[in-house]
Amino acid sequence: MSHNILVNPVRNSEGSQRKISNGVKQFGFDMDGVIIDHTEMKMRLAKELGFDLKPEETPAEVIRNIIPGDQLDILKRRLYDDPITGLLSGVMPGAKEALREITASQTPLFLISRRKNPTMAIELLRVHGLWPTFFNEGNAFFVNEPKEKNERARHLGVTHYTDDERDVLRVVEVSHSFLFDHLGVFKEDEAYVHVQTWPSLLSFLLQ
Repeated sequence: MSHNILVNPVRNSEGSQRKISNGVKQFGFDMDGVIIDHTEMKMRLAKELGFDLKPEETPAEVIRNIIPGDQLDILKRRLYDDPITGLLSGVMPGAKEALREITASQTPLFLISRRKNPTMAIELLRVHGLWPTFFNEGNAFFVNEPKEKNERARHLGVTHYTDDERDVLRVVEVSHSFLFDHLGVFKEDEAYVHVQTWPSLLSFLLQ
């Protein structure tokens, strides 16, 4: 079940959720690893736990094969929930400028994140001037599972969705899927468009 208590679903006169795209572009973005860059903080927190990670070992799909589950849980709590370390990660290079261009183009955009603590996620976005400038109570959604990302994206009518995890992209059924791989860790796949920078992603989105 999703944690989205921030947004009222769009409903038709009969009260059921409806898609709102009407054939136009609508962009959906994951937060962590796409908009927020946790690379340095993951390396720092891992080192405190006794793991000396390289940048290319920090993506979610990779780090879980290096750090045991119980210790990885500790790292995640400090990364996502701690009121101090949870606010130290930076913005992905080029993200703010790209979001500004998307907003100027008047293309609807949505945040669809699996953050279990929306309060901390919002505070981090606020620290970097992304909330409420680009994301707010009207277009930010927090869910638990990849399938819920798919459900939310479909209900919103998202046409272009960007995530940093391949497992998520295999579940989210939209017209255009983008893997954001800023460290160049993963091989290209026909199932999605592989991008490493926000300018590159933006060129696809606004073409």
